[in-house]
Amino acid sequence: MARWTDCLRALLHRDEPGIDPDGFGQSLADDLRFLHRFRRCRRRAVTWRTPTAAERAAIDRDPVIGRFGDDTVALAQVDGRRWIVRDRVWHGWPDPPEFAFFAVEPDGAIWAGADFDRWPAAWRRP
Repeated sequence: MARWTDCLRALLHRDEPGIDPDGFGQSLADDLRFLHRFRRCRRRAVTWRTPTAAERAAIDRDPVIGRFGDDTVALAQVDGRRWIVRDRVWHGWPDPPEFAFFAVEPDGAIWAGADFDRWPAAWRRP
């Protein structure tokens, strides 16, 4: 997979100076991994809670997650990871979907990330 990704980068000239990576610099392999993980997350029964003002402020200050969405609307702890859902004021075509989802490891590494429009049936909104 790494060799294939390197070939794509070379073909698309992604390693040239002055070209900014999209999102938070994920590769095609990361995109596919995140998509697969998010599909699994959507099926889990999760009861979300409303974040406190301090939690909202901390997520807004995060250099990566803070760029996706306008407000943190839900938090949950699942399997030791912090799940975050952020809402966007502007959404729908041609703008991105309404919600941004992140699952973050205790060390701060993003385990999964995805955009979605419809709240999954297995999830219980705060």
